[in-house]
Amino acid sequence: MINGEIVPGVRIGNCYIGKQKSIILRLFPELYHTWERGDGFSIYTYENMKLWFDTDGTLQQIGVSSGFAETYQTIGIGSTMQDVTECFGGYMNEGDEYYIPGVDGLCFELADTENWNELTAPVEWIYVYRID
Repeated sequence: MINGEIVPGVRIGNCYIGKQKSIILRLFPELYHTWERGDGFSIYTYENMKLWFDTDGTLQQIGVSSGFAETYQTIGIGSTMQDVTECFGGYMNEGDEYYIPGVDGLCFELADTENWNELTAPVEWIYVYRID
């Protein structure tokens, strides 16, 4: 996936949270890797995208990475938590996931870099996920 509007908790491009797997997979006919759990939960991994489907076959989360050109406001792949702080006044993190305070259904994963620094490590993944 190269572009598509990022709407926290709702979608990236045409990939809407809650849509059925059969509909979403038609959007991406290229090769992918699949990991499936015995109960129907599955993860589809493409070159720069991951799709998580729940046991009922609905899209629960989508992630985009290198090559994705769109941003959420001004934050995109390659941005930093310093950029997030400047744009939104701060950030929160829980393990490896970084969040914008007050923005539900959106998080980031940072790249592992030499001399890693939380403020300057680039955003490697942008995730939109179901809000419970």
